[in-house]
Parts: sequence; structure tokens; C-alpha cells
Amino acid sequence: MNTYPATRPFRMLAALAAIALLGAACSDSRQITGASSSTSSSVDGSTTSSTPDGSTTVPGSTTVPGSTTTVVATTLPPASTAATTPATPAPTSPPPPPTAPPAGGTALGGPTNLHATPGGGIVLDDAFYCDYEPAIPGWVVDDCKYMPSYNDGVVALVLRSAGDGHFAVAVMFQSGAALVQRYWAEEDVAGMWSEVNIEVADFHFDDGAEVWVGYRYDGTGGYLDVDVLDPLPGGVFFLGGIQGVPKGVARLHPGGLTLQTAVYAASDPNCCPSSFLVQEVSWAANQWRINAGTSYTAATLPPLTGNL
Repeated sequence: MNTYPATRPFRMLAALAAIALLGAACSDSRQITGASSSTSSSVDGSTTSSTPDGSTTVPGSTTVPGSTTTVVATTLPPASTAATTPATPAPTSPPPPPTAPPAGGTALGGPTNLHATPGGGIVLDDAFYCDYEPAIPGWVVDDCKYMPSYNDGVVALVLRSAGDGHFAVAVMFQSGAALVQRYWAEEDVAGMWSEVNIEVADFHFDDGAEVWVGYRYDGTGGYLDVDVLDPLPGGVFFLGGIQGVPKGVARLHPGGLTLQTAVYAASDPNCCPSSFLVQEVSWAANQWRINAGTSYTAATLPPLTGNL
């Protein structure tokens, strides 16, 4: 039987104890390759980090007991995204411009000296063309104008009373085999009008003859009224007027009428206005209209010769 030295059992026990201690040391270590720097991960928006010695490295973080894992209470900001240019909004349509007034300005309206006479009046033979003096009881013809149109002819008469000489105007349209009065104007008293002028023509080129009448008032003011009667297709009529134009001058021309009006300053004498307004009457939007006009001083006023 072999015998061992007395010290051998002691050495074996020491060796076994050393091995046990070494195993315990290995089982407690969690260091991995590269563990000299901390590692971190995020779960559900929280941040975790670990260090070799398990110490807390982020303020406000806590260490899980028995572990080297550090839980940081601060939530990481969302991942950055590439900057994008905001979409350019679709251009906003500008508001519609205000509706412009019809060319020519304000429509002529009442009052007028001419008025409708549907109940009758003067009747002439349809063969009358202002080529002879018609027999009209109580009246003398001072002027006569005629023009054919789609109304089969229009006749306008300036009449003077056979008694006191006051003025009247009669406008007749063809009806069957006769010219029948449809419109009439008459001076209230003799001497109110110093003259009455008429013109029958197609100034807005629709094949219908218009009747224009200018009434000049007696006195130094030289006031003027203007009526226009325009038969339109379908048997309807446009009737409009301008009244009380001081020192008025009216000139008919193709397209309408030019009207000159005296404009008085407070210190102007009746004879001599310091400025004038020149306006145009023209056909627009199925009406005769007058524009706002242009102002002139007496020294710069363009010459205008009236014919109405």
C-alpha cells in the first residue's frame, strides 16, 4: 500500500478551494469584448445603458438592483428626419373686378316733353313725305321730317298754333294705309319756348329712325331740353330726355349727340360762365346713355356748333 506524505491531503484541499474560488469569480463577471465603453438600447421610448462597473452615468437614471443595467428616465427625441420644403399653397384666385358700368354712362329717362298718345290725334295719308303742307285744323306746320324705317316710315312735325302761335310736336308712325300720331309735346303757354328743332335719322345704325327734339327756352339763361324717341324692333319704343341745360348746345352726329352745358361759379354773371361740361350721348345696352363728360374752362372750350 502506497503511503502519501501527510501534507498531500492538505494540498489537494487547497487546490480544490482555489478552483472553487476561480469559478465563483468567473460567474459574477459580465464584461464582454469591448466593454470598456458603455452600450445602450431603447425600448418603448426609454433608454438603457450599461457600464463595466454598474455605476449610474446619466443624471436622473436608476440602476436595477443586482444588475449592471442602468435605466435612464429621459425619453430620447424622435429620430431626425430630412428637412422638407413646405408645400406651396395653391394660388388664391383674385376677387372678380367690379362690374363696369355700361358704355355711355347713365341711361336717359324722364321727365320728357314728348308723351305717348295712344288715343289718337293727327292722322295723315301714308303717302305723305313732307312734300306738301298737310291740312291739320288749328295748326300750321313749322317743320317736317320724314324717314322710312322698319316701322314703315316715321314723320315728325313742329307745329305752331293758328291762334296764339305756341309750339307743339307730333310724331306719327305708319299704321296700315295711314300715318297715325303716337307721341305729342305741347308748350304750356305761348312764348315759353323760343324755338323747337327736330331731326329724324338713324344715328345708331339699326335701320330704325330716331326722332330727336330740341326745345329752346326763352330768356337769357338759354336753357335747352332734349328728347330722343327711338322705335325698336317688336313695336316697343325708347323715350328719354335731358332737361334744363343752361346755355345748352346740342350737336347730332353719327353715333349720337354731343351736349355742352354751362357751369357757373358762385361769382359768375349770368352772361359769362367760367367753365363748361361737354358730354356724349350714345347707344349702349339697348338704351341711349350720357357719360360723365369732360370739364373745360371758358378759355379752353372746344368750339361746338349746335344743330338741334
